[in-house]
Amino acid sequence: MITVPLLHPDALSELVSALSQRLVKRRASAYSNAGEDVCRVHVEATANALVEDVAEGRAKAMRPAAISFVSELLPRGLSYSDLRYFARLFREQARALVADDQREALDDWCYEHLAVCTTHFMVQREGQLQRQAAQRDIERYESQLAELQVALDDKTQLLELIRQASIPIAPVVRGILVVPLVGTFDRFRAELLTERLLDEVARARARVTILDISGVPVFDTDAAQLIVRLARSVRLLGTKVILVGMSPNNARTIVELGIKLDDVATQGSLQDGLSAALASQGLHIVARPRPQKNRAG
Repeated sequence: MITVPLLHPDALSELVSALSQRLVKRRASAYSNAGEDVCRVHVEATANALVEDVAEGRAKAMRPAAISFVSELLPRGLSYSDLRYFARLFREQARALVADDQREALDDWCYEHLAVCTTHFMVQREGQLQRQAAQRDIERYESQLAELQVALDDKTQLLELIRQASIPIAPVVRGILVVPLVGTFDRFRAELLTERLLDEVARARARVTILDISGVPVFDTDAAQLIVRLARSVRLLGTKVILVGMSPNNARTIVELGIKLDDVATQGSLQDGLSAALASQGLHIVARPRPQKNRAG
């Protein structure tokens, strides 16, 4: 154990001041990024740890000083080259200030200090790289999720437009709505039509709704039951339902299946259905006479 202090207080102050100024002048380094005050704190802590450890003959204060040094400067861009630069300058500056018989102890401490700094640097750097990689993955997934959400919103809007276009509701005259059904009439379309039709009936105060099924290729049990359910829902609002466009095949199918359409009035064609709807409202179509051309002479 060395009984004589390794560094005199004046020498210690000189080491801290000189090394801090040298470190901060290193361009594009963690030291220039941190500033002289931060560098001074860690140089002083390292020098004090050196003096304490050499005096006690064991490296006790070295590890906390090394870990603090690496932990604070790593986020500021500390590189392994910066570590070696610090170790070299510290050893050179300290060797110039200690006695010849103390330089061996100084060298041993400096080499061990560099090893501790390097080990902690590698561990912290690996963790930092993993966190950065994880953050990049999170940002990439968030970006992909945002793109998918935009695509989903666009698709949802497009589907809504298609659905609305696939089930048009046309007010032909005041109080009378015509709903031409085209394509397969399944449960999904029935629910969509029921919701839209009930809203439109209430908004337009419709008295009669004409359902034209001439464009439905298959009018089976499910389709018929859905039509009956739709008609009953509309009738709850006080609106009469007229079913038009029934083909002979569809009529035979309904009879064979025993489906009752008692709640639904039927007409052969859309023209007949419109005439019946007008008649139920006390209206009828009047053809205007064509104006006669004046004959010369």
